[in-house]
Amino acid sequence: MTGLILKPQTEDTHYGIPVVHIGEDGAMLALGHHTPRRALAAFNRHARVFVGLANLADDRSVRAADYIPLISQRHGIFRKPDRASEWEDPDWEWVVVWSVPEHPDAQPITVLDI
Repeated sequence: MTGLILKPQTEDTHYGIPVVHIGEDGAMLALGHHTPRRALAAFNRHARVFVGLANLADDRSVRAADYIPLISQRHGIFRKPDRASEWEDPDWEWVVVWSVPEHPDAQPITVLDI
């Protein structure tokens, strides 16, 4: 696969976890596999520090139990955007393609899917 990115750029690191928003609906990605509670702490801090929200929901009445089920561990391959694709913006830093863990270029990722 051409255009591989071994260390994708993220927006910030919280509690030692590199975090970045993906998509437009508030979903986030953390490099590495982390426990759901640890990942949630990093995602919440990112929402506070990077976006300026009270927490992920911008609602102090929301509980961790509301978000834990939205966190999953996956594997993906990071690459440069395909300029020929109508779905990928050539100005993006990278694109992640979900993969099986056995793929030689797969990296562990923790995802908050909102």
